[in-house]
Amino acid sequence: MKASINGQTIDIATGTTVNQVLKKICESDRGCILALRKKVAIERVVTDLFSIETTKGRLIIKIDCQGVLDGWRRHFRSFEGTSVRWSTRDATVFGQISTDFEPSNEQFEMKKNEVALSLSGFSSENTHIVFGKKTHIGNYSPPKGCGVIGRVVYGRHLVESMKMGDRIIKIEPVIEMKEASKSVIKIDGDYVLEEGDSLITKMTIELDGASPASSEHVYNVFGKGWMEVRSKTSRFISDNRVGLASLAAEGLGERHRGTLTVRNTGSNAGAIYVYTAEAPLSASHSIAGQIISGMELADVSEEGDRIAVSASQERIDILGKTQAEAEAFLAKQGISVERLGDKSDSAIVVEHLPSNSLEIVAKKAVKTIGVGQDKIVKIRLYNEDAPVSARYFRVVTGLELRRFGKLETYFSAPKMDLILFKGNESLAKGLMPENIPTSLVKGGQIGVTNSVKKFTGMIGIRFTESDRFGPTAEAFDGTNIIGEVVSNMEPLRGLKEGEEIYIMEGQR
Repeated sequence: MKASINGQTIDIATGTTVNQVLKKICESDRGCILALRKKVAIERVVTDLFSIETTKGRLIIKIDCQGVLDGWRRHFRSFEGTSVRWSTRDATVFGQISTDFEPSNEQFEMKKNEVALSLSGFSSENTHIVFGKKTHIGNYSPPKGCGVIGRVVYGRHLVESMKMGDRIIKIEPVIEMKEASKSVIKIDGDYVLEEGDSLITKMTIELDGASPASSEHVYNVFGKGWMEVRSKTSRFISDNRVGLASLAAEGLGERHRGTLTVRNTGSNAGAIYVYTAEAPLSASHSIAGQIISGMELADVSEEGDRIAVSASQERIDILGKTQAEAEAFLAKQGISVERLGDKSDSAIVVEHLPSNSLEIVAKKAVKTIGVGQDKIVKIRLYNEDAPVSARYFRVVTGLELRRFGKLETYFSAPKMDLILFKGNESLAKGLMPENIPTSLVKGGQIGVTNSVKKFTGMIGIRFTESDRFGPTAEAFDGTNIIGEVVSNMEPLRGLKEGEEIYIMEGQR
């Protein structure tokens, strides 16, 4: 009999269990939930969303003006194959086609990422589609009653990049599937499959190039291949395992079913959301991508569940590789490399420019910064004893977002047996005392000056033990002990003011 797994049809014997299928295709559920779609009557429901494939990539528009929706549905396929007729700082325009819209001489305000129709020369035979690049007054002879017909809700970064020579390849309505209740169920590995069953084991994400920093955070959180459902409401599921102080606000847009966002500010900054129902615009959420398959898992999930995830675009994960390994990996992706820092084959890549995977893929080029293995300082942070200070340290060094952090030397004092690094005075405000030493600070311990003292946020490392002063040369009451160096102390001793050192978390 026939069944399917993640959309691929397979032949199975009667009585086959889910575990047997997973073993056959060499896939483990990794403790993640499984969903099953039963073969039922399904009704295709046409929405007001339309997917437009261009030579620059895919975007989705939403038609808001009901007065033009029926006419748009009659004519949208005629735009397939049309090219950019003109592109200005205000708008990019594709066309032309013939329609049956009635032109008007209405002027209207068009904003960035809004969409309009232009009946040039007051003629329906010269109909164009207009994508707004900035706010301006439109003189486009639009259809009567509809200046702006809709807006771009996905792939907004493409609007700025489209130029003469670009074409619309294909336009399709976004179809929703309306089906009988209980057609999607949560199952375990012992479930016996039946004819026509569709097994869903993972969600696949298409990340949005307009939000490269948010997308990189998604890679970080889902790096082990799964999402943990920490919260579930009628509108979304979310995973807040990795909290951030804040993240750059990026792509702003409406949150539709299947939209993936990252919260960029507030107490829950860093949380990742997958929407199961529509939600309004929010400046505190960056649109990071779209679930392109496997939404059934979000529907049947419960708090505490794990959902297996994969990204349609492979992550450019080269930090920690040698320069030679990174270059070989990138060559397979068609990405050119310029080596910086220590350029030798054995040097470790500790940083790269651009810093985010999607930007590297878009540019097809990257600069890799290498250092010798013996020049990377490994540390261990006391997350349980000094959680607030340890988090401050991660933000300042960049360890919050990347595998390797960086410290800039503020003051090196060999005679004082310690070294000081620049902190962030703004972030350190209100850094209360925690894990204060009582009798002795050991050599190699890392400290941060707390708000009891003037230089709040200063970071220091002691080379030798002291029963009087902490790693930042402050008395014990002004010192929070946040961690220790576990290997490669020597590179710290020769640092001079303004020089940088790379660090990474490790164990003894």
